[in-house]
Amino acid sequence: MQLLIRPLILADTDLLFHFEQQNRAYFETYIESRGEAFYRRASVYDHICELLALHQKGQHVSMLITDAEGQLLGRVNISQIDAVSASGSLGYRIAEQHTGKGVASRAVKYALEIAREHGLVTLNAMASTTNIASQMVLERNGFNLCDKKFNVAHVAGEVIDCLCYRNTLSSV
Repeated sequence: MQLLIRPLILADTDLLFHFEQQNRAYFETYIESRGEAFYRRASVYDHICELLALHQKGQHVSMLITDAEGQLLGRVNISQIDAVSASGSLGYRIAEQHTGKGVASRAVKYALEIAREHGLVTLNAMASTTNIASQMVLERNGFNLCDKKFNVAHVAGEVIDCLCYRNTLSSV
């Protein structure tokens, strides 16, 4: 499957709105709910505006993962970019119907290239202790387990723990 990874733009509001709505139940089995208010078109528009403002400040890079026909398969982003420490945090979410197809691994590999282009030398990521697939994606892409955080979020009525990963980016 051909993947296209491109920057998020304001014109993606409807595409992202439908993606988030369609995958909400699936995402909320792994990550904390964004709350009911998020799942309105206007809220997704505001969310994109916030991300674009952070991008303008050099603090965030948001990207969409699509197939060749433009179907949205997922999102990948680099957040909490700190120019002083040359570090950032990686996050991604893949539509349920596209998991297990290598989409996340390829998107993370691409995000590592983008992180290098932005001068980052360290990229951090977290995965819940029960999300083995996400842990494997990170490890396949050179992330090393560095810590465990307890009581990180509430997911599906349970308090979850997360594993912390770090990738010290090479210049290659």
